[in-house]
Amino acid sequence: MTEKKDIAKRIRQRMKPENHQFISKNLAITEQVYSLLKEKGWSQKEFAKRLGKHESEVSRWLSGLHNLTLESIVKMEVVLETEILVTPNESYFSTPVLSC
Repeated sequence: MTEKKDIAKRIRQRMKPENHQFISKNLAITEQVYSLLKEKGWSQKEFAKRLGKHESEVSRWLSGLHNLTLESIVKMEVVLETEILVTPNESYFSTPVLSC
């Protein structure tokens, strides 16, 4: 078991920062989509049908390793009727200001 941990550690150390960031963001998007699907009570098959896509394509999208395009993310947002990606500026300007 220690040998597997050592191998994984060496791989992570050799990984370019942008690859690590890519995987991290992709997994965060995937987790967000799965959370929204669970909230709506939709299966991946139902989601694919609503997107007009084959289930296998949506499965690749949600693998966490697929290079999602902005277009595919927006399609998912439209079908899910919510935002998946929010930029820092969007987040800042949409946060209500509390007065004392």
